[in-house]
Amino acid sequence: MKKFISILFISLLFYSCNSIDPVELNEFQMNFNKWKSHDITSYTITLKMSCFCIPTDPIDIKIENNKINEINNSTVTSEQLNNEYWYAKTIDELFIFIDENIKEEPFEQVLEFNETHGFPEYIYFNREEMLVDEEIGYTISSFNID
Repeated sequence: MKKFISILFISLLFYSCNSIDPVELNEFQMNFNKWKSHDITSYTITLKMSCFCIPTDPIDIKIENNKINEINNSTVTSEQLNNEYWYAKTIDELFIFIDENIKEEPFEQVLEFNETHGFPEYIYFNREEMLVDEEIGYTISSFNID
């Protein structure tokens, strides 16, 4: 019975994901589950976003109860998060970002995850082969549990 359920689960996973590489999906899901299993809701990260857009410097983000509370040691408002720091994300939001981009079947993707906690340390998506300005990436260079 266990074997049947395992085979059924794997089959459903493959069929529901169409052309997504099952190895990448498994890596994504495994690390998402690892992250969630730690139940970390308050932490600090240094986040760097790279794209062909307005240049951004790395930012230090303090997350409390899964919400961005401070950036670069200053309290931020929702208006600042929507405008000045539009690219700031919590780790949960980065997982959503990854999931949405995988579903779009990008031309190229690179995902690297933290071995201990499962959060993404490096994210890169090149959505279209023939376009030169739609690539986007995120790097987390530090992580501290508060």
